[in-house]
Amino acid sequence: MKTRGATRRALSAVVYGGALACGGGPASEAPAEAPDETSPFHILVTNDDGIDSPGIQELAAALRAVGEVTVVAPCGQQSGTSMSIRLNQEIRLRTSEAGHCVNATPAGAVLLAHRALQPESGFDLVVSGINIGANIGEVSHMSGTIGAAMMGAYLGVPAVAASLGGRPSGVEYPAAVVARFVAELRRRGPEAGIVYSINFPAGTAQETRGIAARPMGGNYFRVDYEEVTGADGERLFRPAFGPPDPIPAGSDTEAHNEGLVTITPLRFDWTDLATVGELEGWDLEVLLGDGGDGG
Repeated sequence: MKTRGATRRALSAVVYGGALACGGGPASEAPAEAPDETSPFHILVTNDDGIDSPGIQELAAALRAVGEVTVVAPCGQQSGTSMSIRLNQEIRLRTSEAGHCVNATPAGAVLLAHRALQPESGFDLVVSGINIGANIGEVSHMSGTIGAAMMGAYLGVPAVAASLGGRPSGVEYPAAVVARFVAELRRRGPEAGIVYSINFPAGTAQETRGIAARPMGGNYFRVDYEEVTGADGERLFRPAFGPPDPIPAGSDTEAHNEGLVTITPLRFDWTDLATVGELEGWDLEVLLGDGGDGG
């Protein structure tokens, strides 16, 4: 079991050792043209648990030591909304001591903030979280926490998503680690189009076994529906969570289950380039039938 100091050293090893290097220059060095740390660094903070969640408030407080923070989040729970936005309703924005609250999905909150609340120079980073519940493996595709960060990537803004699994004992330690990670991203210059998904196991800093960069992989539970008794001939279903699949070796899910903090860089572009090359070898014009002239 690692101590708090050992865990911090592990984080430094991951960031400085090249697994998550971003910007130019060798992984063990700062980029050749490091960003100007004297200029304002504008951070948009959001989540999918709602603006009153302790996770977002603790995260925003920790990030104020790194940059200028704007909080824009859904007014209530929006888990499982992925990157969806609502196209059939107006969005109301309310301001309170906690920040700006919107009747929108997490991705919609980021889009609205980009339209109406960003500083003149724009946001430098979107940070989504701290979510209560891990977003590791393939379940990440459904996550509103990840979806909000992906909206940042869509808008050309680098992003971080932070989640805490199991039954959390507190959010102060994860918030502090995320703030240190964001400070290092600021120093190096984060890459647009990348979402850094950080997941914390349940437990205290002293119980954390370490930190590792890992690829997305596996499912720690299966999302499904089960049918329950309905009324008046209706068929009624409710969400159900099934047992996990076998966990791939070396994946973020495996590391999370072993008690490690994981950092997984995700790309906004989902394109499978190898399959694009394969499809180019097909006679695709045949698919058009007589209506395609190839011109």
